[in-house]
Amino acid sequence: MNSAPVGARRCSFAVAVTGIVGMTVAACGGALPGAALTTTAGPSVELQSTPVAVYDPIAGKTTVILEFQVRDGAGNSVDPSTATLQRYLDGQVVDVESVLATQDTKLSSNLRLGVVLDASYSMTQWQPPAFEPMKKAAYDMLQSIRTQFSSWGTFELSLGWFQDQYVCAPSSTSMPDSAVLAIPTPQPGDSTRLFAATAQMVDRMKQIHDAIPAPTSADHFAMVVFTDGYDNYSWFDASAVPAISYPATGGSFTCGGTGPVALPDLVGKLQAFPPLKVHVIGLGNQIKVSELTAIADAGYGRLVSNPDPSQVSTLFGEIAREFTTIRRDGITMPLRPGDYEYVEEVTDGGGTARVRFRFHAGDATTSVIASSVTTG
Repeated sequence: MNSAPVGARRCSFAVAVTGIVGMTVAACGGALPGAALTTTAGPSVELQSTPVAVYDPIAGKTTVILEFQVRDGAGNSVDPSTATLQRYLDGQVVDVESVLATQDTKLSSNLRLGVVLDASYSMTQWQPPAFEPMKKAAYDMLQSIRTQFSSWGTFELSLGWFQDQYVCAPSSTSMPDSAVLAIPTPQPGDSTRLFAATAQMVDRMKQIHDAIPAPTSADHFAMVVFTDGYDNYSWFDASAVPAISYPATGGSFTCGGTGPVALPDLVGKLQAFPPLKVHVIGLGNQIKVSELTAIADAGYGRLVSNPDPSQVSTLFGEIAREFTTIRRDGITMPLRPGDYEYVEEVTDGGGTARVRFRFHAGDATTSVIASSVTTG
């Protein structure tokens, strides 16, 4: 495939940890004390949040959990289950009794995903046409995510699509993933309202986030935006257009107009909602890379693009790995009060990367000494 990643990628909270040779790096704005950035051809570990240490006074045990993503030398996400993990406490290998089981509730992860699809007329004009492949690829992606999260977390979907003046969404949250296959074929003249549709989805994701009583590092918010062209209609105030609906499996799509949205408006919304990581898929050679890059950068995500419509499914799969390969790992041990060093070693493709940090354990002041998170 000729897909070429463009734009930015980030850890969602604090630190990106490079390979064996390296120093601490803060990928989310500003380095930690003494930090420096080095590159490596080997694997890297990207922390998604600051590691956590918690003491259970009833059991007398301390639990340490870290959440991370493994990348190969090219920067592509790798499923941590295919890598070899080794854990050390003060230089000693952690015994198997202390390693948290994958089904432990402490390791569960919750993904809230927003998907925005381009249903403008140009999607039908590719050779081969890209409209139906886009719907099928989106459906396959959602089914794959549900399968993965069925064993180690929960998954909630918010679906949206745009067609000419309208931005549409399912009438019910209980509609099945197959409803995406019922998005109606666009007609000649249906324009692209990308910024308005994306902004509306950002608002929906923010509402979902704010409705959670106490979000934790286990709660992830991601968004996928697919488009084959540049925005040419979000400037128009379509808020007065009459609402319409389309039948779909398990319900219907409700479509309405929105007010005008410019790129700076959308960028501002994304920057104001840092928990949301936004990834953009661009199809074709007519996309405005600068605009799509601005969306991905503001959403701290990734842009992938390809002019070949036969690669639609591959592009969806590449982006899906950005939020389905995040894993949590940790230990629970009866540690006496004091300071300890934890090292997580990840080996993949013959190379090794390490996360190293100190933490206090064994009493009510148990916590990670955040500034100590480094590579080894």
